Amino acid sequence: MSFLDVGQGDAIFIQTPEGHQILIDGGPDPERICLALGEKLPFWDRDIDLLILTHPHLDHLTGLMEVLHRYRIGEVIQPEVVYYSPVYAQWKWEMKAKGINPTYAVRGQKIDLGDGVELRVLHPPPEGMESVNDNGIVIRLDYGEIGFLLTADISFQVEKVLLHQGVNLEATVLKVAHHGGVDSTLPQFLEACDPAFAVVSVGKNVFAHPAPSVITRLENKAGAQNVLLTSEVGTITFTTDGEKLWVKTDKG
Repeated sequence: MSFLDVGQGDAIFIQTPEGHQILIDGGPDPERICLALGEKLPFWDRDIDLLILTHPHLDHLTGLMEVLHRYRIGEVIQPEVVYYSPVYAQWKWEMKAKGINPTYAVRGQKIDLGDGVELRVLHPPPEGMESVNDNGIVIRLDYGEIGFLLTADISFQVEKVLLHQGVNLEATVLKVAHHGGVDSTLPQFLEACDPAFAVVSVGKNVFAHPAPSVITRLENKAGAQNVLLTSEVGTITFTTDGEKLWVKTDKG
């Protein structure tokens, strides 16, 4: 699982033991996501088996427009949300033109990716939530003893919902919500996750992301050396056999 360095946004690329290729979000820059994918895939490989758009804000969607042009997309999963932007309207139009009918994410969905790898949707609920961010798709991916929790841009309101539901949030790697913004990563949510590593996908921004208070909480939980920011170390790649975990960044 690679947390791609795409600037102020999210993009996650996953390759499973059986060879499935999954892309979650595409960041804000079409050129950067394509360059990042080009470093992960051979030049002749133009297949993305599963593409997940966690929510349609531009820092997650814009890069996917070029991915849609350059790659053959198998299946698309996205939230069912009422939202308008010119880019999102174009996204829906171009998917329709390509004959891609998205599956709408809802809590409880499971995807067996083979060889013991399972992807589960923990959020959103069938009734949805009020804000676009809080309708974002929260994903848990498990392989053996290693778990990844990917929290999109959810706020503490969703974190409270997940805690109340009592779902298993414990994860080896936590993708920190909303680029480390102050509106997420409640102490009790972080305690339930108990991550060994925390990843903040972030770039130069005007939103004061990540919040110093969030970074302090993460460092107190996982250790300063295990809190990784794409803005500092570039793309962050975790490789696992289901028991052990190896970490590599652009800086070593």
